[in-house]
Amino acid sequence: MQPIRPVFALLAFLALALALRFLSFFPSVIDQDESTYIVIADALLKGHTYQVDYVDTKPVGIFWVLAGLQWLFGPSIFGLRLIAAVVLAVTAFFLYRARLASGGGAPAALAAGVMYLFLNSFFTFYGLSPNTETYFNLFTALALWWRLSRPQPWQYFGIGLLLGLGFLIKYVVLFDGLAFGLFLLWLAYRREESWRRAWAQALLMAAGAALPFFALLTYYQQKGLLDNFWFYTFTVSSRYPEQKPLWDYVKFFLDFNLRFLPAAFFFYYALFHKQVSLRHRQFGLLWSVLTLVAVLATGKFFGHYFIQFMLPFCFVAGEYFALPAGQLPRWLRWTRAPRIGYPLLALAMLANGFFQYQDYYLKQDIPREIAAYLRPRLQPGEFFYSSNDQITYHLMGQLPPIRYVHPSLFWEPRHVQALEIDVAQEVAELMARRPRFLILRRPLQDGRFDDWLEGYQLVEKIGKRTEVWEKQ
Repeated sequence: MQPIRPVFALLAFLALALALRFLSFFPSVIDQDESTYIVIADALLKGHTYQVDYVDTKPVGIFWVLAGLQWLFGPSIFGLRLIAAVVLAVTAFFLYRARLASGGGAPAALAAGVMYLFLNSFFTFYGLSPNTETYFNLFTALALWWRLSRPQPWQYFGIGLLLGLGFLIKYVVLFDGLAFGLFLLWLAYRREESWRRAWAQALLMAAGAALPFFALLTYYQQKGLLDNFWFYTFTVSSRYPEQKPLWDYVKFFLDFNLRFLPAAFFFYYALFHKQVSLRHRQFGLLWSVLTLVAVLATGKFFGHYFIQFMLPFCFVAGEYFALPAGQLPRWLRWTRAPRIGYPLLALAMLANGFFQYQDYYLKQDIPREIAAYLRPRLQPGEFFYSSNDQITYHLMGQLPPIRYVHPSLFWEPRHVQALEIDVAQEVAELMARRPRFLILRRPLQDGRFDDWLEGYQLVEKIGKRTEVWEKQ
C-alpha cells in the first residue's frame, strides 16, 4: 500500500469521524464536563475572569478554546460537537503523518489514525463526549509529527511550545513532554545521538513548553489575581488525588483493554514482536507507561483520562499492520484479510450508529425542555438557578448566579471541602437575590434549600426527577 496523498487522507479521516459521531451531535448534554466548559466559555466571552468570577478545577485553556470556537462559529451545541469531531479527525491525521515520518509504512500509519477515531467514538466517557483530552491531544500529535520529521535542533523549541499549549488545557501533557525528552536522552545513552545534541534538544523543548505557562502566570499577576490562580491551580489540585487498593488500578486498566480488545491485542503484539523496530518499541513503551501514570496517578477512575493514553496506544498498535501478513501465525492471518476486516469495520460502524441513535438521538432532552418552559415566562432582568443541567444557562443565554458551575463542586462534600466553599453563605447570597425559578433535580444531595422553598411553589415536573419551583 502506497501513502495516500495528504489531502485525501485528511478528508478520509474527516468523513470517518463525522460518520462515527454524527448521532451524538444532537443532545444538549452528553456529560456535565462539556456543559461546564461551554457555560464558563460564555462567561469569558462576556468579560468575566476565570478562577475569580467562575470557578472550576480544570486549567483555563479548555475554556479559552471553547470561547474561541464560540466566537468564531457561534454558540450552537451541534456546531461545537461537529468541531470536536473535526479536531479528532485532524488529530488522527497528525498521528497518521507521525507514523509515516517514523518509517512505519502506509498501512501502519492509516491503521493508527483509524483506530484512534474508533476508540474515541464508541463509549460515552472514553471519548465520545468532548473533553479536555479531545483538544490537548491535537497539540501532542502535531508535536509528535514534528519531532519524528527530523527537525533541526532549534525547532525543538517549537515542539515544546506545542506541548506547552496543550499543557494549558490540562497539565497531564507534562507526561507526554517527559516521554519525548527522556527518549532523546535514551538515544544518547544508546550512542545513537550525542549527549550534547540530546541535552540541547531536550532543554529547548522544555523552554518552549514552559513559555505558555509563564505567560499565563504573568497574566494573572498583572491583574492582581495570582493568589486566586495559585489556590485553584495548586492548592485545590493537591487535595484531589486518592489512594486506592492496587487491584482497583488493575481493574481500571483491564476495563480499558477489554473494551477495546482487538486494538489492545494489536498493541501488545506489536510492542513485544521482535520484527518491529526496537527504537519504535522502546519509544512506544516509554510514552505509553508515562501517559498511563498520568491516567492512574490521581486515583480517580474516569474513562476520559484514557484518551491521553490512546495516542501512544494507537501509535504502537498500528505497527501490527506493518508486519508482513505472511509472517504472522496462521491463526492470525485472517486479521489482515480485507474481505474480513472491512466488513467487520462496517459492522462496527453500524452497531455504533444504532447505539448512538438509541442513547442520544431518542433520549429525552431535559435541559431543552427546561429552557422551553422558562423562555416564555422569564421577564427581562429575571434569572433562575439550576442545581443540575447547567447547559440550560447556555440555552437561555444567561450565566449561572453562583461561581461554581459544575454541579459536583457545589453539591458533593469532597469538592466543597477541597474548594473551601461556605455553602450556607453561598445559598443565602443566592436566595437574597430572589431568583424567579429554582430548577432542582431530586433527590438533592442535602437539604440546603428546604427552608427557602417556603417562598416558592412547585409548578412543573420534567422527566422523572426535575422539578421547577417558582417564586410566589
